[in-house]
Amino acid sequence: MFVLKLSRVRLGAFGGGVVWAGLSGGIAIVLPFAMFLLFARLLPPAVIGHVALVVVLAEMVKMLGLPGLYEALLQRRVEDARTQGAALGLFLLLGAALVGVQSGLLLGTLSFTGSEVPAGELALLLLMGLKIPIELALLQPQAELARRQAYARLAQRNMAANLGASLIGLLVLALGYPLAGLAAYTLGFSLAAGLATVVGTGALRRPNLALRLLAPMRQQAIAASAVRGASTAGSHLDQVVVGALLGPVPFAHYNLGKRIEMAFLGVSATFAATLFQPYFAASEPGHRGAAVRKALLILTATVGLGTACFVATADLVVARLLGAPWLPAVPAAIILALGGHLRAIASLHTALLSVSGRNAIVFRALVGTTLLGVPLVALGALHGAAVAALAALLRVAVSAGLLIASTRRDIDGSTLLLHLRHAALPFLGMVAAALLGRVAVTGTGWAAADLPPLQSGLALLAAVAGAGAVAAGLLLRQRRPARRAVPLAAAGS
Repeated sequence: MFVLKLSRVRLGAFGGGVVWAGLSGGIAIVLPFAMFLLFARLLPPAVIGHVALVVVLAEMVKMLGLPGLYEALLQRRVEDARTQGAALGLFLLLGAALVGVQSGLLLGTLSFTGSEVPAGELALLLLMGLKIPIELALLQPQAELARRQAYARLAQRNMAANLGASLIGLLVLALGYPLAGLAAYTLGFSLAAGLATVVGTGALRRPNLALRLLAPMRQQAIAASAVRGASTAGSHLDQVVVGALLGPVPFAHYNLGKRIEMAFLGVSATFAATLFQPYFAASEPGHRGAAVRKALLILTATVGLGTACFVATADLVVARLLGAPWLPAVPAAIILALGGHLRAIASLHTALLSVSGRNAIVFRALVGTTLLGVPLVALGALHGAAVAALAALLRVAVSAGLLIASTRRDIDGSTLLLHLRHAALPFLGMVAAALLGRVAVTGTGWAAADLPPLQSGLALLAAVAGAGAVAAGLLLRQRRPARRAVPLAAAGS
């Protein structure tokens, strides 16, 4: 009776986390893209590019702040406030130093490209570098929440960050300062996430510099940081190559697809941090098959659903939001959206490997496929943005295959059959249903720019309804067996 009650509590907490993570993931797609569209209409492309440069540099430099210490903290089964305080102290120390590094790189890049930035704009760009110490410091309380399996709070954290940043940015914009509004939105994301992480949780520890306490975690922290760094490099190097070889307009087309890919990846990252890493960490090695199946189901019914709807209606969406001149971007956007879905599947296995001491495997897979992908993307870019996107998709497919194969020991059954049943075939069914829904409204023609807005909207709704019906059927079919199949070990006992 006690075991049954404990299992129900754990599964109930996980189920609540799924709801919150799904809501948070949806917001993580819609709000950032909407804010991008808003500010892109109000500010010159050069200014948007400068802010994007700040964010990219911050993400790259942040990898030098030993963020992999998060995974090492997550694997600790016992709370140790002083050790956690030492981790927070190290994050703050490194973060403060890295602000200077990021500022130097920003100034050097602007000088190298001959960009003349007004003093006020430059001050705002430098201020946004504070994202680095804030986000590094938040890894300590986030790790504590994940260790407690506080699924709902972790998901609410990401939702609060998106909503809070959007509200701050819109308030400043309403005062008549669009550039300051964009800067406030960018930095406000980190601040809002911080408040949601520490207020009312008791997870933040008093920082100290007793770094000797972190010595037992040093090897794992370095390995996990290397994995994060390789993943970050893999996310941005293809854009650098395409931009250098194709020029501004094709690069803009590729970048639009990249934003969609990263939106889907952001949803999967929310699930990984909120649900998968804590869930896998609490599961016993060799008995994680049920946990992996549940995770695949969640990703297929969320990220897979969004990808399927975009694949079926990409031309309609781009034509309505950005206009006919952006329609040449549709092929690359569809391909990169598929890459985002595949990267979401791969992130599940990265989460499993990261909490079971196998970060070296992830690192080798990411570095190897990134080194493979750069020349492939460069070669593809010679033939246009869509071919470059195909090369990037091939790199993602190889990386995902390696990561999936690396977790075959954790799955009780065939890894290939597991992914066919719970990911590939349901996704293809959603794509087919979305296409049927769209064709039912528009016919077989694809002149998206010539369709009336009402017809485009109805086609989009029909596609969502078709794919959503398949996703709902998948969830209903799996609901009853999932309740019986999840072992107590996978429930975190």
